Amino acid sequence: MPGSFPEGETAVHRSPLAVAKGLTTCAPPDVCTVYGAFKHRLALDPDQLTMGQRSVLRAGDAAQKLKPVLGDYEWLTYRQINEITTELGAGLAKLIEDMKEDGIRRVVIYAPTSRQWTLCMLACYSQGMQVVTAYDTLGDDGLAHALSETEAQLVFAKADQLPTLQRVLPRCTGKVRAVVYYADEGVDMPVAAQAALEQIQITTLDMESALRMGRAYPRDPSPAATGSDTALVMYTSGSTGAPRGVRVAHGGVLAVCGAIEQLVPDIIDRSSDRVLSYLPLSHVLAFFVEVFCLYAGLAIGYGNPRTLADDGELIGDLRALRPAVMLGVPQVWAAMRANILRQVERRPLPIRWLFHAAVEAKTWLAEWRLPTGWLDAVVFRKTRAATGGKLKIAITGGARISAPMQKFIAAAVCPMIHGYGLTEASGLVAVQLPGDTSLANVGPPVPSVEIKLKDVPGAGYFASNQQGEICVRGPSVFQGYLDGGDSCVDDDGWLHTGDVGQWVEGGRLAVIDRIKNLIKMATGEYVALEALESAYMASAHVAYICVVADASMRRPCALVSLAEYAADATVDVVLAGLLEAGRAAGLPPPHMLAHIRIDPEPWTAENGLLTAASKLRRAAIHKRNEQPLKDMFDIMSQRGERMDG
Repeated sequence: MPGSFPEGETAVHRSPLAVAKGLTTCAPPDVCTVYGAFKHRLALDPDQLTMGQRSVLRAGDAAQKLKPVLGDYEWLTYRQINEITTELGAGLAKLIEDMKEDGIRRVVIYAPTSRQWTLCMLACYSQGMQVVTAYDTLGDDGLAHALSETEAQLVFAKADQLPTLQRVLPRCTGKVRAVVYYADEGVDMPVAAQAALEQIQITTLDMESALRMGRAYPRDPSPAATGSDTALVMYTSGSTGAPRGVRVAHGGVLAVCGAIEQLVPDIIDRSSDRVLSYLPLSHVLAFFVEVFCLYAGLAIGYGNPRTLADDGELIGDLRALRPAVMLGVPQVWAAMRANILRQVERRPLPIRWLFHAAVEAKTWLAEWRLPTGWLDAVVFRKTRAATGGKLKIAITGGARISAPMQKFIAAAVCPMIHGYGLTEASGLVAVQLPGDTSLANVGPPVPSVEIKLKDVPGAGYFASNQQGEICVRGPSVFQGYLDGGDSCVDDDGWLHTGDVGQWVEGGRLAVIDRIKNLIKMATGEYVALEALESAYMASAHVAYICVVADASMRRPCALVSLAEYAADATVDVVLAGLLEAGRAAGLPPPHMLAHIRIDPEPWTAENGLLTAASKLRRAAIHKRNEQPLKDMFDIMSQRGERMDG
């Protein structure tokens, strides 16, 4: 935007849509609460189908290496959802009312992404309750922290989570007095869950019993909330320290939905297109997309990361649902790319050459807006069919994706756009516009926020170079942390994100670093750990990579978790692939890896090496690999690549 601005800051940027109209504050027509978003579509299309979930014909059993068998998607109408959530809301309200507790009514949803998760969320909002999100992989300490700090009165959980609850509840200092749980229909209650249920010392009842209670003690919906009221206490995934509860307002979420409504492309058919929901609804990315779909009438089909692809007799969620829109984080796309390349590498050399040439050709044609359908039909037919054959757009977020990865998925699967957001901004700050084929950026600001960049002098980022810390202001900025501690919002309403950005061509924002992960090396040069990891993730061997650097090193090293199919790869082979990915990304010599070590244990949220949002827990990874790290450091010291003193 033109005009003067303070020294050390760039001009403030807005979406062109927000320049004339002002920042978007809600979804049209004046929908400012999550429950209001649902009621808006209910009034327009009560018989529209949404919230499809697959029936479980046979449960899986990891111990016996028995894979699940799932049926077709079964759908609910908005009218049916309204009936269920009204009854469930009445039942939950009765339970909390019987506790005779004063103050804010909060319900912790401690469950994986599912139809039941969203039904509970809407039920809570129908009676003016706040929702507390807790990842189903949060672990004992994180769950105990969330239950105690929020003083929630009720927990809604899947039966699988009952053993964790049984261990954690006695440690809590909060007010939890009841647990409502659900299990997969047609499947026996897990033995461990049944045992835990018998030991939990507070009121427990299944979801069907809560519905019956709502029918026995009916009450009309009483949402009460306004746009300025707190909708969520959403716990960040906690890559360092205890997770913090972020207070997100109804109006913040609906400002984001209103922004998306202005950006939704004409290629989306709301009457027939489906959106696959499998990312954690406890993460803000999945949550705001879910709310937008309910508002817009887009059919949501629930899946699971473990059942996305076909596997033996299992027809994967992608082929069963045939979605038009799919969200993912970089690790999802990396796994998809690795699976495609594994199939390609089994083909004769001329076919492999043709495939890779077609990726380049399609990228060039798309950039010049030239037809690419013939390549889809001839070369990419099988890769597109594996995702159901109807994908129109892939949206990536949660972390930065490398340009080679984005280019590959856009060519082999469907067009991909990159977005950027954070919990403290209700999920979305900037996103590429549909049809934008540029790489290595997250597009312009969305209409609900304005953005400026501010100097980070210690790391050499200056607004005069159109670089600096990303600062965000607008109605979607959060209300503060539940613990009341230091906020990252200044007196003028600017949210200081801790991310470093750069303005690039066309008013687009590129996220280039994270301040806390900037490391000054022995050469005096800064390296950005996340930026390097994004580049090296383009290697097909890698599931995750944790780059290690400090002031004693001339070059970084890394710990690596291998992709499943590459489990037998040697260190030399993996390092060669990583260096090739680094060269392809244009990394300078000081940023090329000196050494790596391979961790034989997969990195997961369950074993504490990843957050529930699939981000690295660096301290936990380092601790687990103390000896391999020491071995690398010793070798680097011997070779003059590391200075111990």
